[in-house]
Amino acid sequence: FRSSSQASQPRQRAPPRPTSQQLISGTMAFWDVPGVKAGVLTGDAAWNMYKFAKEKGFAIPAFNCTSTSSVNAVLEAGKKLNRPVTIQFSEGGAAFFAGKG
Repeated sequence: FRSSSQASQPRQRAPPRPTSQQLISGTMAFWDVPGVKAGVLTGDAAWNMYKFAKEKGFAIPAFNCTSTSSVNAVLEAGKKLNRPVTIQFSEGGAAFFAGKG
């Protein structure tokens, strides 16, 4: 809520948050992390990606999926944005995904 005296003054905006690309610009990009290539990351490559994100101060979102539709949607969004994403399954979600729930 703004009072009438505040309404006449321009609202100051917070500085925009840097994008993940801006955070890592001037240094290596996540595609340069050892073992990282388009597709599914496992083992050391996945661990290196998480360490890189932590060092550079950005998050890799995790999405709990329960169907092929939700997995495909997350993967398509990651591809469209050219950003890494994590597909995760809860125990119940994994059972449902496997047709046991």
